[in-house]
Amino acid sequence: MEIGVERRGEVTVLRPRGELKVGGPDLVLRAAFDRAIEQGSRRIVLDLGEVHFVDSSGLGEMVAALKKLRAGQGDLKLAAANRRVTETLRITQLVRVLEVHDDAAGAVAAFP
Repeated sequence: MEIGVERRGEVTVLRPRGELKVGGPDLVLRAAFDRAIEQGSRRIVLDLGEVHFVDSSGLGEMVAALKKLRAGQGDLKLAAANRRVTETLRITQLVRVLEVHDDAAGAVAAFP
């Protein structure tokens, strides 16, 4: 799995490609979140535009990153989730905790 990283002012945008599932990609995502947080990012957008599937381990990495960020007065926002990923977020009720935006630009703009 590849994860693109882009800085937009004080916001870091992470762009994973493929599937976020057990077996390695979740560890790559964790490393990307950890690296961004260690480098001082407190506002992160996870652009899911090129993610086709997310399982419980991928969701767990999102929640773990959200907890770390909020503990440091930061936040995580999601962007561009496809129908399948959005349904998974809805079924698990993570849409109540994580803001989901149509695109990365909207998610970046939603930060105060």
